Amino acid sequence: MRIGIHSGSHHADDALSAAILLALHPGATLVRSRDPEVWAKCDALVDVGGEYDPTRNRFDHHQKGFAERRENGARYAASGLVWKTYGRIYVGLVCCPGYAGLDVDAIAREVDVRFIQHADAVDVGDWAPAEAHFSFSGIINSMNSTWREGSSMDDDRFADAVALAGTVLRNLVREVAAELAAAAKVRAGKLHADGRILVLEEARLPFDQVVCTEMPDVLFVVYPESRGEQIQVRVVPKVLGTFDARADLPEAWAGLRDDELARITGVPDAVFAHNGRFICGAKSKVGALRMAELAVEALKLMP
Repeated sequence: MRIGIHSGSHHADDALSAAILLALHPGATLVRSRDPEVWAKCDALVDVGGEYDPTRNRFDHHQKGFAERRENGARYAASGLVWKTYGRIYVGLVCCPGYAGLDVDAIAREVDVRFIQHADAVDVGDWAPAEAHFSFSGIINSMNSTWREGSSMDDDRFADAVALAGTVLRNLVREVAAELAAAAKVRAGKLHADGRILVLEEARLPFDQVVCTEMPDVLFVVYPESRGEQIQVRVVPKVLGTFDARADLPEAWAGLRDDELARITGVPDAVFAHNGRFICGAKSKVGALRMAELAVEALKLMP
């Protein structure tokens, strides 16, 4: 397969488009040119050719009359058009067989919202360059040849950009797939203390999104620490992505460790309580759950 794409300076949407198509066609060749006669010999055209026809692998957005937009109104550039056609297949390729019952559509949509749309927005001018300087698009742009290097390095620089784009995209797809799979496990967690405590059985589950948006009564989450050395208790933020908690751990615990913490809590295997009062831990699930229960009880005693 020959993938035609413009020569000269590259952008994030070019690199992403190439990364997606190369992942689906490992033996494909990138043909960088601005010559229509060269394009005519290509099996796919990205960001060139003046045509959008996914049935023929034509993915340009510069032509007169092109008005494709997403449901949210976001405009398409080349990467979005390629993802619209091949995103589901790419997700299946990257994630399968890692996840049973994979919701390919949901993952592809989320990746578009989090990532692809931003590359498109910069390319079509909906984001000013200053806003995107240290964004993914800015980083890809920084990989262009400098004026000192001249055009002789363009293809090598583009190959580097495509490789980076592929790595970032693969990692994001895996992350989104893992988050969606984790959400079901979080929802299935056991509630204690009249719904104030959520207990999870697996380590490293990303639970903030589900707990913050779907479980308004949960104040503390109990879960295994990733190294398996202790079970931890963590507060829940009032708003996703912030540090202001629905409830803090008891002030009397702040900064204490081991014997001193065990003495004040009555939990023999208590390990630590962070000075910031947002996380604590014990060596056992029983101990950690008891600390969470004590934290809930302390709130009831507050004026």
